[in-house]
Amino acid sequence: MLEFAASAQTLTDTIASVRGAMLNRLPGPDVTREQLRNRSWWHGPELYVLVDDYDLVANVGNNPLSALLDLLPQARDIGLHLIVTRRCGGAARGLFEPVLQRLRELDTPGLLMSGNREEGPLFGNLRPSAQPPGRGHLVRRGDGTQLIQLAWTEP
Repeated sequence: MLEFAASAQTLTDTIASVRGAMLNRLPGPDVTREQLRNRSWWHGPELYVLVDDYDLVANVGNNPLSALLDLLPQARDIGLHLIVTRRCGGAARGLFEPVLQRLRELDTPGLLMSGNREEGPLFGNLRPSAQPPGRGHLVRRGDGTQLIQLAWTEP
């Protein structure tokens, strides 16, 4: 773990740092097709940004993750992985927030856990439903929807 952001300012600073590092990984005009295919024009570790309680992070007009918006279409190519979790309540309304909307437009995988069906469709036509602890629907472009069970093991 490189950073833990427990405050808005720390998160803003961290995301600015992530953005700078990822901008350095963008392919320049001299990158060949082969390098693009193999992702060999940059070196370094994959970077995972995990955002818990996204609904508390994404304030109207002030979302630190907006700095990553223009990088999301190339995230896979530059080794950037954005993992966002949020409560199911209000999720349908939250999908119109710019970062979640971009993720949705890019057809990124999603995991829909237990929630109120009245929330409406969140992934395609998939609506939340009451589920036992750890059970949810994994939605991926190539695989469609799969019912899965997550496990938690104590350290």
